Amino acid sequence: MQIQITGHHMEITPALKGFIQGKLAKLEDFFPKLRKVSIIVTVEKYRHTAEIHFHADGAELSAKKTTKDMYASIEEAMSALEQQASKHKDRLHTSGGLRRTAARIERLSKRGAAAAAAKEPLEVKPKVIKVKMAAAKSLSVDEAIAALEASGKAFLLFRDARAGAVHLLFRREDGNYGLAEA
Repeated sequence: MQIQITGHHMEITPALKGFIQGKLAKLEDFFPKLRKVSIIVTVEKYRHTAEIHFHADGAELSAKKTTKDMYASIEEAMSALEQQASKHKDRLHTSGGLRRTAARIERLSKRGAAAAAAKEPLEVKPKVIKVKMAAAKSLSVDEAIAALEASGKAFLLFRDARAGAVHLLFRREDGNYGLAEA
């Protein structure tokens, strides 16, 4: 956070600077992404004025208070800013604010989808990857189910011990087994 303290017709003492920084800690509770705070303190005869400009993500707030005491002016300006920040935060969290935010996000995502559709994607051809497998073993269907369970794989290719035909045994989504003859 960037803090700029300016004094007109007065000198900024370390005590005044510490007082201001202590008060700004409360504003960080409302807006953790506080970017810039500009504070102008002015003395004209008996009028002590504190003017605070507050810049955070999505909010720009300001307050100006005048009293006979500088510390009181800063205190009142900070409380006015806290009240504005609280109202701003409440406004963001109301259902209308959330609907507007959701609508804005939806609008932006549609724009992004339209932009992506405008750019024609490159055609990607699927690759054939050769996998070495052992020769199909001669098993009965019950032995093949036991072997499939033991292996933990999704399918098993085997040769039927009685008929000699090649079969593919696989697990179905419903928990049963499928048997395909080749």
